Amino acid sequence: MNYNNLKIGSRLAIAFATILLITLLVAGFGVQRISVLQLAGEHVATVELEQQTLVDDWASDIRINWARTEAQLRAVDSTYIERLKKDIETTSSGTAGKIKRLEELLQDDDSKAQLAEIRQVREAYRNKRVELAKLQSMGEDINGMIDSQLHPMADGYLAKLDSLRKRMASQLAQGQERNAALAQTSRLLLMAAAALAVVLGAFLAWTATRSITRPVQDAVDAATAIAHGDLGLQIPTGAQDETGQLLRALADMQGRLAALVADVRRNAEGVATASAEIAQGNQDLSARTESQASALE
Repeated sequence: MNYNNLKIGSRLAIAFATILLITLLVAGFGVQRISVLQLAGEHVATVELEQQTLVDDWASDIRINWARTEAQLRAVDSTYIERLKKDIETTSSGTAGKIKRLEELLQDDDSKAQLAEIRQVREAYRNKRVELAKLQSMGEDINGMIDSQLHPMADGYLAKLDSLRKRMASQLAQGQERNAALAQTSRLLLMAAAALAVVLGAFLAWTATRSITRPVQDAVDAATAIAHGDLGLQIPTGAQDETGQLLRALADMQGRLAALVADVRRNAEGVATASAEIAQGNQDLSARTESQASALE
């Protein structure tokens, strides 16, 4: 099916519908890219940021509990010791909740393995703390063991956790960089899609306009030529739309006018021939009349 043979209304409808479809596709693509960017941003803002916060809070709990543990193991007041033990257990319970939540959030195997190692270190540290508390309750001097055994274990515990914290910070930074790159890519793709939509829309508009204005101009040229008496202009009549019908009507009118002019010319030539014959006959009659008159004289 030739596009130029369609009715003008159909061509305009196709052009406008195509432009609207392109606009809809660009809008849909933009919404999809925004959704991807939103999901990536939510992942950074919730998962990765929450991981970082949990690890930081965990480290704070360790430092607070270490200060309490050292005070408890060096104290002599039983009431004060019991109060510190309760505070330590409360903080430890909160830490356990943070660890559980962190396990739910971690996705890569390396981070999970690192967390499992930290839990083992934590358990060893807690066992040593309980062991020293029992020795304290039995009246033994544990100050040396606090410095030589428990303190290094607490430092190692914190060092392991700090390593995990650095990993979380690195993942957070990488997530932010990925989001920035995704935003830049989305911006470029949307600009390219918009430019393509403009080019395609302009091409469709030009094609639709040209398919209408060119035949109309042909009709204007034909009508002007006929008005000036030029009946020999070749009028294109191949189109099947309304402009094609107009051009065929002009061509038919041109042909009828040409036939009419030819008939008038032939009739005029016949009249001229008859007039010449009549004039010649009159001349012959006049000559004969003059000859007869001379003879009578």
